[in-house]
Amino acid sequence: MLSASSLLATFLSLTLISISPGVQAKSPTSGFSYVIYYLLAALVFTAIVIFLGRRKLGNIIRWIFLAVIAYVMFYVWSILGLYIAYNYPEYYAISFGAPIIMVVLLIFRYDWYVVDVAGFFLSAGVASIWATIIGVWASVVFLAVFAVYDYIAVYRTRHMISLAGTAMESRLPMLFVFPSQRGTKLDQITFPSSQDAPAEKRGSGTFILGFGDIVFPCIMVASSALYGRSNIVPFLLLPLVGAIAGIMVLLFTKISRPAPGLPFINTGAIAGFIAAFLAFKLF
Repeated sequence: MLSASSLLATFLSLTLISISPGVQAKSPTSGFSYVIYYLLAALVFTAIVIFLGRRKLGNIIRWIFLAVIAYVMFYVWSILGLYIAYNYPEYYAISFGAPIIMVVLLIFRYDWYVVDVAGFFLSAGVASIWATIIGVWASVVFLAVFAVYDYIAVYRTRHMISLAGTAMESRLPMLFVFPSQRGTKLDQITFPSSQDAPAEKRGSGTFILGFGDIVFPCIMVASSALYGRSNIVPFLLLPLVGAIAGIMVLLFTKISRPAPGLPFINTGAIAGFIAAFLAFKLF
């Protein structure tokens, strides 16, 4: 999922720049101001979701999520449609049809594999947009700040655990779900309310990952690829390999209880970019 989302995000960004050159960040540091905006937005969003969820009003947020997913799906397929469609009717059918189908499935066929597909396109689309407009060094700061925030939100304030629990209870499409047992349904999966809950009491060995744990490394991969377009292979692959290494550390060392993903995944992605920069830009 991480690899495919990163590659799609990079492809979307490159295509977007080719058809609209003016959308690219003017410099690798031009998006520093976005870091504060999105951090504040994340805090406000989390508070609203938890507040509404505790008052059994999560359905309001769910419809907002569906609208956001539809919008990002339209963005993704309006670009992919350029390569698929042979005429305008086909292009519009693809651009509008894909978001409609996705939303209908999320409403009437809400299960983990449907949510994962929605998360895949949402991650790639959002990462593509952010990577294009904020620049690579702003992306480094962006990932570093949110890695610290994720650590605090899980191990200190623990509100990220409450957010994940609310998402599961309110059927909010914001978590990747990877069951380890065939036939597992999303309604059968529960999220522990405490980070001390042992693994054997968490259901069917399901691995749950927030959409952000895929979006942020995808931003680093795509922005790195845009920055190093003249030598795109290492600038794409090294951050991706670093992110994969981070997620493997998370998977094999922190699986027994809820843990923040971004400190591991983002650190790996940043390290991969720094390695590419030192090897192919600095020296």
